[in-house]
Amino acid sequence: MKIFIQILLLMVFGYSFSYADYIPREDKQKQYYNYKLQIEKYEASSVLSNKNISSLNLKLKDIINQIKVLSDLISDMKSGASPNKTIKQEIEFIQRKESIEKLKNEFKKRIIALYKKGVNYQYQILFSSESPSKFYARLEYLTKLSQTRKVDFEKIKYEEFAFLESKKISGLNKTELGKYLSLKKQDHSSLLEEKSAIEDSLSLLRSNIDNYNYQIDKLRSRLLDLEYYLSTNNDNTVYKIMSTPNYSSDNFELLKGKLIFPVNSTDIVNDFGKSVSPLTGTVVNNEGIDVSISENSDVRCVADGIIENVFDVPLYRRIIIVSHNNGYRSVYGVVNNLYVSRGSVVKAGQVIARSSQTLDGQLFHFEIRKNLIPEDPKYWVARIQ
Repeated sequence: MKIFIQILLLMVFGYSFSYADYIPREDKQKQYYNYKLQIEKYEASSVLSNKNISSLNLKLKDIINQIKVLSDLISDMKSGASPNKTIKQEIEFIQRKESIEKLKNEFKKRIIALYKKGVNYQYQILFSSESPSKFYARLEYLTKLSQTRKVDFEKIKYEEFAFLESKKISGLNKTELGKYLSLKKQDHSSLLEEKSAIEDSLSLLRSNIDNYNYQIDKLRSRLLDLEYYLSTNNDNTVYKIMSTPNYSSDNFELLKGKLIFPVNSTDIVNDFGKSVSPLTGTVVNNEGIDVSISENSDVRCVADGIIENVFDVPLYRRIIIVSHNNGYRSVYGVVNNLYVSRGSVVKAGQVIARSSQTLDGQLFHFEIRKNLIPEDPKYWVARIQ
């Protein structure tokens, strides 16, 4: 079937036209690099999303701690906490703060000493360890110790906030206490809303990362296919594709077998008519042809006409329909970067968009219709070798 298609597309019609070079191997190389760039973009987006997740998690942790402090404070205000409780809280806070400050100062001294001496503590414990297992055990212990200290440092901040708030309300009268309680309830409600918004953002970011990973896996699979093609196919044959028309569009009916090919490729991956899907085993009907071509390639209008419609559909992405005379229409699918809009007057050979890609890869979809009935586009285009 593929040989038959090539024979049809290699027919010589004896007209004086301008042609563009088409080298299948070069186009496959372009597709390969396009996929690599897409993978890099998805990977960069994934890294950025992970950074945003880390930042939001820290913010969420801070908000949760603030909510807890306010919840306890509101509870104390409602129950009427005694002055003795505030005094006891202050004593405990001061003692704990002094202990934390000592730890902070010890850490500062250690960091300054390491900086001045240029010593890497990992190497120190490595050379003083009797075996690799002891080295990793010590390293793990130091890491956990550092994390514990960090938690201690953070906790004191919220304890101080709780203490200062408790101290503030201890001197309020009943009316002032009621107003203050109302304000703290508003703060508590705002924090809950912010917490919910951050959790929604985190959920969206995690979903995006899952999608990035899915896209990366799919693109890597396509890269493997293209790598196999490029490693086993050394054919650098140059094909000539008619790119500049030299015909009148007054009567579309007379242009059969003479039309320029809308893209600079004739590698048909999905032919016109019915076929069995290798993925689902179901019969599918293609009302045009799907041509393998690297993304962002020029898409040319095959004849003079008017842009009848531009819209999006599943699978074929953006679609451009051009109305010609005699009830004919040409359809250009899987395109982006449109240079035309609905109602635009277009000329034969005019670049109207750029090729794009679908779940099946980088390709372009083309149809010819007579009074809405699809016809095989292969019989309408001309190409010589």
